[in-house]
Amino acid sequence: MGYSDEKQRIIDYVTNDGMIIELTPNKDNEKAYYQELEIYADMTKLGIRYPGYKTTQTKCDYCVCLVDRRGEHPISHVEIMNDLYDKTTMQNFEHMKKYVEDVARIGRNVEIENSLEPTFDRGFSFEQLTDLMFYIAIQEDINYPERYYQGRKMCFYRYLEAIYCKIYSNHSLKEAILRAKANYIPKNWNDVGNLYDIVAQIKR
Repeated sequence: MGYSDEKQRIIDYVTNDGMIIELTPNKDNEKAYYQELEIYADMTKLGIRYPGYKTTQTKCDYCVCLVDRRGEHPISHVEIMNDLYDKTTMQNFEHMKKYVEDVARIGRNVEIENSLEPTFDRGFSFEQLTDLMFYIAIQEDINYPERYYQGRKMCFYRYLEAIYCKIYSNHSLKEAILRAKANYIPKNWNDVGNLYDIVAQIKR
């Protein structure tokens, strides 16, 4: 399923008769609703909790989480960046870059390249990482529309920066993570060649 169809499914979950399900009356970030989206072979589940703490009358924010025997674990951009960084090597960099670009463009319907299969023996599985990037990207598309912001482009720029930092020394992972946490739109690095080109061309 691609971005537009799945985006509508998520909006249907986090709204009620077209109205955003808002925070509790005192405006805290208690997340009262849970929706399971996927179950994986190891019985780990992926779900969303809503309303998220950024929810407003115009933003239907939610939290993406993995659920296992130990409980529920909210997943952030930074955790995805760390996992991508750990998975990247000099030998697989171009394949990892294409994988991130494909998820950014296509969504969940991407296939793993044979050379990357051993990479996913540690950290998030291929299915988990793909879905985490996908559903968090939908959140960005909903809350930060491209007309004013960058939508999902912004998070995929950060993911690409994470794998870049594993191979090149002119920027660090710490620097990329600070950009992911920033309360502004960071300017793309101008010394990383064509790193951003594919994602920058996405039309929504």
